[in-house]
Amino acid sequence: MKLRKRLSALIVSAALLLTALPAIAPATASAATTMGSIVLTIDSPTMTVNGTSKAIDAEGSKPTLDAGGYTMLPLRGVVEAMGGSLTWDAANRTVTMVKDGQTIKVPIGSTKLTVDGVQKDMLANNGTYKAAYINKSGRTLVHVRALQAFGNTTCTWNQTTKQVTVTYPMDAPVVSSKNYRVDLINQSGADINTLYYRSGPNGTYGKNVLTTTIKKNSTGSIYISVPDDAVSRVYDFYTEGSGTNVYSGINLTGVNAYVTVVLKENGKFEQANDKTITVSTGDTALKVENKSKLDIEKVYMSTDNKFSSSEIIWDKTIDAGDDETIDIDLDGTKTWYFQVVDEDGDKHSSGKVTFSSSTVKSATLTFSSSKKLSLKGSSSGDSTITFKNESGDTIKAIYMAGSKSELDDADDLLDSTLKDGKSVEIDMDLESDTSWYITVEFEEYSDIEEYSLSFDYKDPASATLEITKKAVEITKEKKSSSRGELSVAFVNTSGQKIVEAYLVDDVDKFDIEDYESEDDLLDGDGLADEAGIVIDEAADVGSYDLVLYYGSGDDDYSSISVDFDDATNNAAVWVQDYDDDKEKFAGEYYTDDDDVMLVGIYNDTGSSLSSMEFCDNDSDDDDPISDIDITRLSDEAYDFFELDTGDYDDINISWSGNSSGVDVDLSDEDTFAIINLEEDDDDYDFTLDSFDDISDFDF
Repeated sequence: MKLRKRLSALIVSAALLLTALPAIAPATASAATTMGSIVLTIDSPTMTVNGTSKAIDAEGSKPTLDAGGYTMLPLRGVVEAMGGSLTWDAANRTVTMVKDGQTIKVPIGSTKLTVDGVQKDMLANNGTYKAAYINKSGRTLVHVRALQAFGNTTCTWNQTTKQVTVTYPMDAPVVSSKNYRVDLINQSGADINTLYYRSGPNGTYGKNVLTTTIKKNSTGSIYISVPDDAVSRVYDFYTEGSGTNVYSGINLTGVNAYVTVVLKENGKFEQANDKTITVSTGDTALKVENKSKLDIEKVYMSTDNKFSSSEIIWDKTIDAGDDETIDIDLDGTKTWYFQVVDEDGDKHSSGKVTFSSSTVKSATLTFSSSKKLSLKGSSSGDSTITFKNESGDTIKAIYMAGSKSELDDADDLLDSTLKDGKSVEIDMDLESDTSWYITVEFEEYSDIEEYSLSFDYKDPASATLEITKKAVEITKEKKSSSRGELSVAFVNTSGQKIVEAYLVDDVDKFDIEDYESEDDLLDGDGLADEAGIVIDEAADVGSYDLVLYYGSGDDDYSSISVDFDDATNNAAVWVQDYDDDKEKFAGEYYTDDDDVMLVGIYNDTGSSLSSMEFCDNDSDDDDPISDIDITRLSDEAYDFFELDTGDYDDINISWSGNSSGVDVDLSDEDTFAIINLEEDDDDYDFTLDSFDDISDFDF
């Protein structure tokens, strides 16, 4: 495990791609030429034509990669989408494509094409062309680069996305100043079924201009006609759906042809004139499994663990025991947060989860029987379970579940029977539950039914389940080296160096022989007295015993109980005292969800402070905060105290020699903060170090 700074900002993603097209003008306008684009994806029956997804053809044709890496497919649907036509001459075994007055003939089996009667060697010109052929199903497959025989047409291959982009000239009417197209991206958090617009705040709303509902996270277009002599080109939109919104100040001044407007919640919007706001398309199928006894009412997805209404990806009921598949957009980001709201209104968060890649095609989000939310198809949390048959009989089926009631609905883990003496490895997500039940069905023996299992670790890296005639025993269980989703800060002011540190489920079962060097939170470097450190991915949400070594012997340790159940992103542990006689540490823990912070005061004023007072800036009186008491603080020394930021997040700190004090706003901090009191040119100031700065702070 590596120690590292946590990212202070995360990439914010959107949900769909809208490619700009010129607005449609009156029929009398003269024509101009612009470039269109068609995106084809290998093994996909759909293509994107100028931002709109549609089927390639009625037969479900898909582009395929042929030997040598050539993209081959029936081209009729593509040519027609470009505004041309395609015919098949069976007698001469030739495909004929016509567009913009050009005629291209593509013979089967030849790398030579005929363009307006002139033969061209595509292999010589291009170096990458493959002859067309007829496959076993009787379909005529043509190399997509044959389209480049049309004037000003190019085909570009993207190896990462396995996509071909065909760029081609197309006619586009010149737009008059009277007619504008408004492309709308609905990120308001609800469907929009009605939209009215008016000119300026004093205008009158007209009729509904929508012909169809604009679904949440989808797109639509409207047209606004503006007279040449219009005094104002500023518009207000009024929308109706699950709620209403007014978007004031959409400005068409200076717009040539079209405008893209992102409609957000609470009347906020983003506008781009004569260009699109480009965001990624979503192609990840997320299966949401509800294995709990409660219905799921909403599902949220966020990059920063702050779930707003615009980040709802599912707002229909998922019944207990059912599942739904949702198309989501990872937008090139592997790390996300999920939250579900159950029928009682309770919220359950996954914490930080990481997909196996930023372009993964499918994954599963499971709401378990213990009401824990976890991601399968991610880069962490998978356990390799080896089922070893030592029963003397053939095993027909194996079922596992987190509770007895779920065993009846569990899937058989075996693809085929497991013979005596054989083993099979199966990757499983144990959902951080250590208690499981297993049923084993034999060919001749009586079944092992609802047998209770108890793993030592949450999400072990691996374990072997030895199955005998009447029992299942867990052996060779190995702890996962990936500890979890929480970043944990450790501050040591105990007076004793901490040599090693381990988070364990039960200190009474702790044996150093069961742990590898990578399990040491401190990576063998230890933590000196008067030092701090932030460890990323140190733990999952849950309760632990923190084992702290003070010497080199196997038994030279003591433990502190810590509870991270309320943590979302961060937790902190302050190791305060070491008792030489009892050889025991003492300490406190803090999390970012319980409004309690560990606040450090460092005196860098150049003199000792004989007294200090802390007052609540949000209060009308000047009474000190009663639970904070620092009577003396030497120069270049520090002290720590707990602060309930739910009550006090904007405080004034004053001390002897500085009665006016300094105002410190802690509302943006979480878990841990260090306030450095400084003297500057006979005045006093401060700096504020947050969670991520602890490892840089010289105690």
